[in-house]
Amino acid sequence: MTAADSMTQEETTLRITRDFKASPEKVYDAWTNPEMLVQWWGPEGMTTPECEMDVSAGGHWKTTMTSTKEGGAYTVSGIYKVLERPNRLCFSWGWINDGVRGHETDVDLTFEAIEGGTRMTMVQKVFADPEQTKNHDQGWSSSFNDLQRFVEA
Repeated sequence: MTAADSMTQEETTLRITRDFKASPEKVYDAWTNPEMLVQWWGPEGMTTPECEMDVSAGGHWKTTMTSTKEGGAYTVSGIYKVLERPNRLCFSWGWINDGVRGHETDVDLTFEAIEGGTRMTMVQKVFADPEQTKNHDQGWSSSFNDLQRFVEA
């Protein structure tokens, strides 16, 4: 049995739910409009100087985030799989290191109208190991703080 065999789906699946005081349309658009996305994308303390988005089923997207403290650049890319404004958005996700795209996961977002706003649920899977799941949980949670500030402004 390998280490991968002993990992549970729970350990390699990330689920985050966040409520926003904004309409599902506004929250969805913050993910799919490049002018909006660059204003919140990435963990706190990061900026997104590079953003390419072909927002269509099968369309490619790519962003480069830079740290305002360390100055390092982090590039991630994927393909849009489902675009159902304002209810659901799905895309693939893979980091690019030294020109090589690494392990790929799928990100599935749902946007549910609730009293006073939107409940967004994000499920990202399947990570290569529990450490990647944990790291992405920290990164997304921080990014969603920026998203919350952006859509509720």
